[in-house]
Amino acid sequence: MRPIRKIVVIGATGRLGAPVAIELAKHFEVRAIVRSPDKARRILPATVEISQADLRDVPGLRAALGGVDALYLNLATETADLNLPFYEEREGVRNLMTAIKGLDIRYIAKIGALGAYPPALKSIRHNIVPNIIRMEGHTIIADSGIRHTFFAPTHFMDLLPNMISGRALQWIGNTRVRIWWISSSDYARWVVEAFQNPEAMPEHCPVQGPEAISVKQAMKRFVRNYDPRLKIRVAPLWVIRMIGLFNPKMKFVAHLFAYFGDHEDPFYAGETWKELGKPTTTLEMFANQLRQRQTL
Repeated sequence: MRPIRKIVVIGATGRLGAPVAIELAKHFEVRAIVRSPDKARRILPATVEISQADLRDVPGLRAALGGVDALYLNLATETADLNLPFYEEREGVRNLMTAIKGLDIRYIAKIGALGAYPPALKSIRHNIVPNIIRMEGHTIIADSGIRHTFFAPTHFMDLLPNMISGRALQWIGNTRVRIWWISSSDYARWVVEAFQNPEAMPEHCPVQGPEAISVKQAMKRFVRNYDPRLKIRVAPLWVIRMIGLFNPKMKFVAHLFAYFGDHEDPFYAGETWKELGKPTTTLEMFANQLRQRQTL
């Protein structure tokens, strides 16, 4: 395979898409296909080419995809409803595969989840709608015949600051489950290495951090190193489920956290570490770096 030179990133302005797009731009030519060019210009480096298109618009996608070698997809499904007419990770992926027909796309990498990682499925009692939809989207990509990698990450450390509300770090439900927390910076580094040597990459690539830490301990470590003034609060899952009866957004949150608290993942990432290197960011390092960035 010829070396990859130019990559299209779809989802480049997302919480996890932006760190990957920024890191990719240090090593490759990057074009971000976005719905909001103004937002993208505020977030992404000036070296990133911005193109406006939407996953519902096949002609628009095709016009934005010319002259690139590879794709990185940072898509998300945020619903508990299995009966919607359009999901970015399924219908959107199907439109994208239609748009690239006849183009010289040599490699596709996409973020998924450990809950969509085939070896993990046997240990999952009740999977969530996002994983069900994304696995169907993965099949569409695999059927294209283009070389591909589906990254299967555990929880990102970056989730924790997003759980801060007011002066409290909040969680919902079970805090005893242990998680191999991963930082977006380690993940972004692995994505870069995948594009540098796609022929060595497996179809499915589990992504886990340096150690398994319970949610309770992770919250304590994060608060201690980020802002010791924060309180730690845990909401009962049943309360969120009750609110979800009247609020679709909270219905999804309850759906998600019920899944989070229902199982803990074994360690799957040995081959990833062997191929791409071990993760280097601890939870303490992540919290300290976040605090330092916010005080600049």
